[in-house]
Amino acid sequence: MNNNNKSHKEKGGSGITRRGFLSRASQLGWASMMATFAGSLYGGYRFMVPNVLYEPPTVFKIGTLDEFGMGVDTRLVKERQIWVARNEKGLYVLVAICRHLGCTPNWFADQERFRCPCHGSIYDIFGNVRGGPAPRTLWRAAVSLDPVDKQIIVDTGTRQDPDPKGTAEGLFVEEAGREIEPYFIPV
Repeated sequence: MNNNNKSHKEKGGSGITRRGFLSRASQLGWASMMATFAGSLYGGYRFMVPNVLYEPPTVFKIGTLDEFGMGVDTRLVKERQIWVARNEKGLYVLVAICRHLGCTPNWFADQERFRCPCHGSIYDIFGNVRGGPAPRTLWRAAVSLDPVDKQIIVDTGTRQDPDPKGTAEGLFVEEAGREIEPYFIPV
């Protein structure tokens, strides 16, 4: 048998026998079957434990009425994406998302305007559209006072979105129609 193998190798054979080939093919088959089984187990595990989005809460406290002066407060734009606005009648919260394409406008106190840096939408202090491509007014978030500690509770998941009237100066909503609970805290 030794002579036979020797003569086979001398004739240019590869050195793999039929039995060796079938053994390696069998090992490869088992390995691929185990990989398929492991992949199925992992897929089942991922199905049972879905991805979790860790987004900030939509309901949160921002402080008391005394902490917010007249005009627009921009302290919470980066953290909560809101502006707190107060006038002689009361307090309301505007969601800092441009209604055109979702950018974050900037507040310019000297002009009393919100201006979107991306496409040029302009909003007034009440959230009305004064110029640019924005098709709707800024949202107002629901606000209320905590009866225990008198802190302002903001709910950005509940938004006021009235139908604006188109005028030569932009899109407007009557302020009396927006100064209603839960989107306005009278003082």
